[in-house]
Amino acid sequence: MKFGIVGIGGVGGYFAACLTQAGHEVALLARGANLAALRERGIRLTGPLGPVETGPLRASDDARTLGGAEAVIVTPKLYDLESIARQAAPMVAPGTIVIPVQNGVEAQPILARALPQAKVLKATIYISSFLVAPGTILQKSPFCRLRIAAAPGPSGDDVQRVAAALHKPPRIECAVSPDIDADLWRKFAMLAPFAAVACLARKPVGAVLGEPALLAEFTAAIGEVAAIAAAKKIALPPDIVAATIATTRAFPPDAKPSMLEDLEAGRALELEWLAGAVVRFGKELGIPTPIHEKTYRELLPLAGGKKQS
Repeated sequence: MKFGIVGIGGVGGYFAACLTQAGHEVALLARGANLAALRERGIRLTGPLGPVETGPLRASDDARTLGGAEAVIVTPKLYDLESIARQAAPMVAPGTIVIPVQNGVEAQPILARALPQAKVLKATIYISSFLVAPGTILQKSPFCRLRIAAAPGPSGDDVQRVAAALHKPPRIECAVSPDIDADLWRKFAMLAPFAAVACLARKPVGAVLGEPALLAEFTAAIGEVAAIAAAKKIALPPDIVAATIATTRAFPPDAKPSMLEDLEAGRALELEWLAGAVVRFGKELGIPTPIHEKTYRELLPLAGGKKQS
C-alpha cells in the first residue's frame, strides 16, 4: 500500500521504519537536518523490539514532489497541525484516508477543515517513541497500539483495508474501533490530568502518585474530564477514575507526560488542546474544572516556548 507520512519525529519516524520494513511504499514530508538524513541513510530505529535500518527513503519538504497516497498518517503536534496539513495537501487526493495520531480529542475536526477532500478518520495511539538525532528514533515502549475509525458513520471496507495494512508490520497493532470516541476520551482522561498535575508540580508520575496532595489533585482532575465525557454522552467505564490511576501506576516512576518534557526543554506546549480543551468544554457544559483552569492559567505564559538561539 502507498502511505504518506507527514512529520518524521518519534512517531512518524517509527511508522516510516515499520511500514518500509513490511514492504509498503512510503513518502515522507520532512524538513531540515532530519530531511537530509532520511535521504542519505534513512531511519535507524532502536528499542525493546530490536533495531531497524531502512536505507535511504523518499522524502521531501515539498509535498508536490511526493505525489498522492492511499493513506496519509499525520503526526505533528496540535499547535502546528492545521498549517502543516495545508502544506501536505498535494499528497491527499479526493477520498484519501487521513489518520491523525495527535494527543487530545480535537485533531480530526482540525484536519477535516484543512483537508476537505480527504476522508479524515478518528484515531488514538499508545506509543513512546522519540527522535533523538536526525533520522534516529528511540522507541521506549514495547508496543505501538493504534485504533482507527471513520468519523462520522460506520467504517467501510476502505478503513478495514488500511487497518489491515497497518497491522501487517509486526511492530504495529492496528484495529478498527467499534467506539473510537470512547477510546479517545479514555486516553484523554489520563493524559490531560496527568499533564496538568505533573506540569504544575514539575514532577514525574512516581511523585504524582506517591505524594498525597498530588494524587488528590490527579484524582480530581480525572474526575473533571470524566464529568465532561458523561455530559457529552461518551461511554467511559464507570470506574474510569480508578482505572486511570491503575494505568498510570504501571508507568516507570520517572515517566513524564510529553507536555512536561516540552516544558522543561523550553519547547511550545499543547496546552490549548489538553488543559485548555478541558476548560473550554467545562465552560460550554457548565462543569467546574478548577485543576485544569489552574494549570491553564499558570502555564499560558510559557505555552509558546522559549525562542531558540
